[in-house]
Amino acid sequence: MIEIKPLVTPVTEEVANLSVSSEQVQYVGIITDILSESLPKQGESQWVIYSNDIAVGFFILDLAYSQTMDTCPIGSVGLRAFFIDRRYQGLGLAKAAIETILTNYENWLNCNGADLYLTVNCRNQSAYKLYQKLGFEDTSELYLGGEAGPQHIMCFKSKKPA
Repeated sequence: MIEIKPLVTPVTEEVANLSVSSEQVQYVGIITDILSESLPKQGESQWVIYSNDIAVGFFILDLAYSQTMDTCPIGSVGLRAFFIDRRYQGLGLAKAAIETILTNYENWLNCNGADLYLTVNCRNQSAYKLYQKLGFEDTSELYLGGEAGPQHIMCFKSKKPA
């Protein structure tokens, strides 16, 4: 069972130890770096993914996403730094977590009608296909500012009225 909770500070050792494989670091980063950059920013909220009360993943919801991604409309939300810990990959947790996010992000952030955007590296075809399968649409635009190369910009259209 997947449960998603806001990050509690101070950060627990369990959360600080979340990581991806060395090959995936270029796409996501390292949790301590992600947190030190994100925690001071207003408009960003940090979330922990739990499975059976064990921290298995992490992501950020960014209410100021349109300020850094000029292709995203004002009022949209960014899903950033999403990952499942390397020890728990391949178990369907990413799919379950994204489904939970898509069902709840507007309630969590009190932003009904807000579309959810993300970027995914053009080389990360498995993630791209998963996002498509779960309802994200490719905007046909690329984000070229990523350290690991070009990224597809994808959007999940809100089902709720604004």
